[in-house]
Amino acid sequence: MTLEGVDLQSFVQALSVPTQEALHALPQFQKQPNAWQFAFDLLALDNVNCRFFGAHTLQVKIARDWATLDEERQHALRGELIRLVAEQSDAPLNVLSKVNQALSTYVLHTVPDVWSGFLPAAISEIQERVASAGKSAECAGHAIIDFLELLPEELNRTAIAVTQHAKLIQDIKDSLPRVFEILTSVVRGLPGSPAAINAPEFAVVVGQDPVWRARAWKAIFQWLQFGVSGDTLFVSLLELGLQQLEVLAAHQLSGEGSIDDEELSAATAALDDMTSNITIASKYTKTIGTLVLEKIGQPWISNVLEQCIADKDSQRALQWSSMFVSFGETYTEFIIQKIADPQQSERVNTFLQIMLALSRFPGYHGIDDDISDQPLNFWYLLQEALVDYMYESEEDPELAQKVAGAQTLVKQVYVELLRVLVSKCTYPPTDIWMDSDKEEKEKFISYRREVADALLNAYYGLREDMLSLLVDESINRMSVFSLESWQSLEAVLFSLKSIGEAVPDSESMFLPRLFSADVLTRSFMPVLQAGVGSDDCAAQWGLTSVKTSILSLVGAYGEWWKSHSELLPVVVPCVTSSMSQPGLVQAAVAAFRKICDSCREHLTEASGSMVLLACEVLLAGDSVPMREQQRIFESVAEVVMAQPVDKQVESLAPLVSSLIEALSKSMLLLDSAPNGISFSELEPYTSPLLSNLRLVDSLARGLQFSDEIEEAALVGNQEAITTLTHAARCYSDSGVLQEFRVALLRLMNRVFSLAIWPRDPQTQMVHIDDNLVECILSIINNSARRGLHALAFYLDDVVSLVGNAWNSTVARSEGMTGSFVLGSRWSDQCPVFLQCISQLVIVFSTKEAPWKPTRAGFDEVDRVLGAVLTRMLDDIYLGLFRDADTLATAIEQQPVITEYLFELFTRVLQTRPELFMGLEQASVERLCNLSIQALTIPNRLALKPTAYFLTALIRVSSSDTNGNPKRRAAVELLGALWNQYGATWLRTTLAAIGGTHPRSLLPNISELLFAMAKNHLATLRQWMGELLSQPDFPSKFVDDRTKRVFAQQIAGTRSFSKAKGVVNEFSIKCRNLQGTAYTS
Repeated sequence: MTLEGVDLQSFVQALSVPTQEALHALPQFQKQPNAWQFAFDLLALDNVNCRFFGAHTLQVKIARDWATLDEERQHALRGELIRLVAEQSDAPLNVLSKVNQALSTYVLHTVPDVWSGFLPAAISEIQERVASAGKSAECAGHAIIDFLELLPEELNRTAIAVTQHAKLIQDIKDSLPRVFEILTSVVRGLPGSPAAINAPEFAVVVGQDPVWRARAWKAIFQWLQFGVSGDTLFVSLLELGLQQLEVLAAHQLSGEGSIDDEELSAATAALDDMTSNITIASKYTKTIGTLVLEKIGQPWISNVLEQCIADKDSQRALQWSSMFVSFGETYTEFIIQKIADPQQSERVNTFLQIMLALSRFPGYHGIDDDISDQPLNFWYLLQEALVDYMYESEEDPELAQKVAGAQTLVKQVYVELLRVLVSKCTYPPTDIWMDSDKEEKEKFISYRREVADALLNAYYGLREDMLSLLVDESINRMSVFSLESWQSLEAVLFSLKSIGEAVPDSESMFLPRLFSADVLTRSFMPVLQAGVGSDDCAAQWGLTSVKTSILSLVGAYGEWWKSHSELLPVVVPCVTSSMSQPGLVQAAVAAFRKICDSCREHLTEASGSMVLLACEVLLAGDSVPMREQQRIFESVAEVVMAQPVDKQVESLAPLVSSLIEALSKSMLLLDSAPNGISFSELEPYTSPLLSNLRLVDSLARGLQFSDEIEEAALVGNQEAITTLTHAARCYSDSGVLQEFRVALLRLMNRVFSLAIWPRDPQTQMVHIDDNLVECILSIINNSARRGLHALAFYLDDVVSLVGNAWNSTVARSEGMTGSFVLGSRWSDQCPVFLQCISQLVIVFSTKEAPWKPTRAGFDEVDRVLGAVLTRMLDDIYLGLFRDADTLATAIEQQPVITEYLFELFTRVLQTRPELFMGLEQASVERLCNLSIQALTIPNRLALKPTAYFLTALIRVSSSDTNGNPKRRAAVELLGALWNQYGATWLRTTLAAIGGTHPRSLLPNISELLFAMAKNHLATLRQWMGELLSQPDFPSKFVDDRTKRVFAQQIAGTRSFSKAKGVVNEFSIKCRNLQGTAYTS
């Protein structure tokens, strides 16, 4: 016999092995019509492999070729599959499971309409078939339990039609009592369990095997996912589960026999699911909460956990504890309400002691403990529940009394929790830590971060009590500190640091004792200045850890120092003196920044020493990492800005002079570099200049006036205007600042004219260091402000500098048709340039102000910025085509450039639409073509800013010109663009609504369509009528009437929220999603 020309006998022989060739060929055989019979023939053979592949083929055929069977054959297949399950019930498990999988696949095609009540029917038919085949009850049990475990997995994995889903779920729920009756009868097979009444013989037999008891628990877990109708069935299941856990615990405690890990794991997973079921909990909180607390109050739970703790058996403890953690997290409110209840308080306290025991599980988390992190979320939820309970009691005296009792009891628990957490976040002894691998250390560090959150939450429950305990402990341990026991001190300091954000700035009882001048100078400073031999790695680790925690602690209370500014002269030197120690730089700078951020107004008297610190950092060079140098410079500048303006200039003078000198030296070094060397060889010459320019950038960022002052001045606040005007005069009169601005501008321009930069051998394009280019652009960004900046440059100077930088990235001959060359990182640098130009538009396109330097009129500004925008736009347009054949492809490849480009032109429209008059006509056309293509691409990065740009354009195109001729000309230009391109934009918008774009983009599309309707209603109506009259546009699923109603609704609404709803409803119809979850 042959199957489509292949010798069947040889193929069967190959499958019996199986060979790789047979496995490769099998999928092709399964596609053939004769494969139905082929599957049954394989299942009739003695060879196990052949039977497995026969069952597999049958399952594949049912899944894929169901439609090829007529109704009579489909119905007959059910009996054949039941027969096969019975026949294979004594076969190896892989064969039986594969046949049951085929039956499960059949179920998916026939329920609930064709085969209603399928679960009890299938169980009964399998049982009868096994008996009639003369096979044992054990075989029937194997077949039925295997089917009950596999079927819910298949049902959960398969998408069921919405119209069938509710009926199927109800069918399943109606059958669950029978299913759970069988499964619970199996799990009761555990020795010591009370026998089930009227349990099926097959369930009793297979229940003697822990493997099948575990599978029954897994099946219970799977079927629970479909929900349970009524609390009686659920509570009985939960009672049984808790009862079986008690029996399992008795086995473990007696030591008479080992517990099967698989059975315990499956049982606790099912109970975990029961106790964490939010829906059930919300309906039957009291019933289930009372039941679980009653069981928890019994000694077996504590005993079994104590045994796991004594044996340091994390795996077994995790299995036992998961259910209780889930119960605690789900029933937290119930626990809080019952904690002061005389009838329940003892049980609740027992439960809390169990959670404390889990929290203090022996060992070091991540190294030899995997349990102690499990209850951390519960402690957070417990405190949150207590707070909610307090709010509820505000107008109920009787409830308030109960809450007060709950608070007292919770506080007692949290005091103990505090001790536990401090102990658990303590670093292990040196030998254990050094022997731990990287992953274990990372787990421990991650756990400490979680403990920090738990400590913060504990503080909200303990407040002053916690602060008192930690401060006393810190002072005591500082007084007897030694490197042999550094871990305990570090843990307390870490705990104090963790609650820093929650401690009130006004706290004046405990922190003044810890941060007194005496403790800072006699305890903190000596530790921070202490040292050990460089060859003693263990001592180095311990000392550095303690120092880091001290500095982190100081930084965590930045706001507190603000309220106790008299201590700043003592604490700041503690921090700054640590910056010279390599291992402490990061922590010291972080603390310094936090103090400066919080206390800048109180540090103004120390601004001179702060500036000297920055000068020292500048001289220190690479001994302080560049990132930390930048942070110091920015913080020092912020402190300087907190002074009166006259003092600002005076304070800045030494630092600016030092920077001028450093920049000059680094520029001379770069000038001395030999021509023709590679970038890697140039690095020693460019690195000092780059470092110094980065410090200038940080200085520029720190020297900015606050946004509040700038905004107030721009809206006419006289005090803010006076401040900025006076500052402008001081900055202008400062010879040092003038010298610095001139020197900096000359140096930055010089960077682009040096002859040392390598040239591309093919294009002859100069390759300037990318980092230098980006740093120079960042300096421009940070010094260009709508308000005022000490380092601000004139428009012509800035434009010239940006032009030089752009020429280092893009080079082309005159005209759009000339040669065009892009730098190696053009696509990466483009967004930086576009951001810079956007900032220039914001700064120089706003109206003149008394604090701004005299500048050319708006006509000149429009001309200059118009030329810049034209050049950028044209170059980017050409650049996008560099690696793409079409504009659409180019946008898809470079969505970030498109994003920043349209954000720039949106800013132009919002700030000064007159700049469009300075663009060349061809450039405007390119921008519109870009928008058309970007709008067609279902990419959020490209579409969102494009939609915003077009929305802004449409709004401005119909805006009021207030009699301004130039604004009128700009509005007319934008109106002409709408008339020319609007129909195309509208078509793309409608297509996106119709289904070309994902529904997640509809809010942006809706806003664009609403802007069209609100600002150009007449043309919109005309174009929509023409477009929607086209067959199958924007979708074949909507008829003419639906499209007509949609057009009328869009044209008739003046509410964006209503328009958005109209678009959403129409889009659902276009996508044929009615009656699905998407309609909700």
